[in-house]
Amino acid sequence: MTKGHATNTIESPVLSLAERDRRYALLRRLMETLDLKALIVFGLRGKERFEGYLSNESIEGVVVLPLRGDPTYITWTHHRITRRFPENMRGTDFWIDDVRVGPAGGTVATVLKERGLDTARIGVVGLDSKAPGEMEGIIPFRTWMAVLDALPDATFTDVSLEFSKAILVKSSEEQRLVRHCAAIGETVSQVMLDMVRPGVRERDIYAAIMEVIHKAGATTPPPNLIISVGADDVGWAPPFWTYWGGESRIVKEGDLVQAEIMPAYAGLETQQQMSIAIEPVPTVLRELATIARRSYEIGRDTARPGISFKELDAAMAQPAQDSGAWTLTPLVHTLTPTALVGRIGINIDKVPPLLQHDGLRPVPLLNDIELAPGQVFALEPDACRDNHRINLGGTILIGDDGAIELNSIATDFHTVG
Repeated sequence: MTKGHATNTIESPVLSLAERDRRYALLRRLMETLDLKALIVFGLRGKERFEGYLSNESIEGVVVLPLRGDPTYITWTHHRITRRFPENMRGTDFWIDDVRVGPAGGTVATVLKERGLDTARIGVVGLDSKAPGEMEGIIPFRTWMAVLDALPDATFTDVSLEFSKAILVKSSEEQRLVRHCAAIGETVSQVMLDMVRPGVRERDIYAAIMEVIHKAGATTPPPNLIISVGADDVGWAPPFWTYWGGESRIVKEGDLVQAEIMPAYAGLETQQQMSIAIEPVPTVLRELATIARRSYEIGRDTARPGISFKELDAAMAQPAQDSGAWTLTPLVHTLTPTALVGRIGINIDKVPPLLQHDGLRPVPLLNDIELAPGQVFALEPDACRDNHRINLGGTILIGDDGAIELNSIATDFHTVG
């Protein structure tokens, strides 16, 4: 294990056309392996914006990449592409020249017909992607029916998982941007640590976090930012008031303030799980923090090329299993994309009656991979007892010999006062 987080968040690195060509070659090798003549990659408004992997921009669209020939980028409205034309955009090396506007389904079919692919075997990304929050894919029913109706002789197969696994290993250019993004998250973590005190409003913490991210030229994928406030708050979702309105909560003595921070730079996401307790800190929180930190350390020390994702998840689960703590969220998952997610709900039978509901159940690990250099993971162990929860962790990059930690502040439990 080695430390490797960057410190410079002023520089704004970008990807090159060479990286574009590498990505296209990678996906064409995948097409050859799967006997496909083209890929239809839907981004739309999905969390991962998969279209951006091929276009290096996000205009809520779809990319058609043929096995031979140039790709076509499809978007729903002209004002998503008119931004290409101002004087201050001149000199920008856009990755795709053929950009079209129109209904996604019909336009995809038109492009495939133009390429002579109306009877071909074609891979689809986004139909059955099963990403977090998108367990039934991201393609609207009418969009997909338009494709099927226009191309009755084509054969379509969902390759969301195969695509996701193929792009998990990051190139040297991508790794540079991942480190940059993690450094943004490190700065955000320090700002949050400096800010959380009794009397501070939750909305001010939220605003300060987002300001740092946006000033660094990054953004946040849905759900943007998760914050919980209160020593007994095990909820894990965007703050209630971001939709409901009204006043946000005010931090007080004895509270626990936690956040899942998700900066994404140039389409590459990192995550930091901050956990800050205000004195007096209940003993149960310190106990849970010890369990979560031990899980993080096991994950960091276990993650290395050659082991399986399943083995990593099992190793990280041991502290919770040994202590009898239960878990609310996964302990580990891949990043960009979130294609593989560890088990959810370890010891879920220990959830107190107050928190039980009909949908409460353990969620097994569905897919597996062998870890390889260049993959990126969020190590984010949580530990719960009764109605108390601690969640901490950060982003790691798999190196040749093991895990490279890209964050340090969020991997520890912090107390204030």
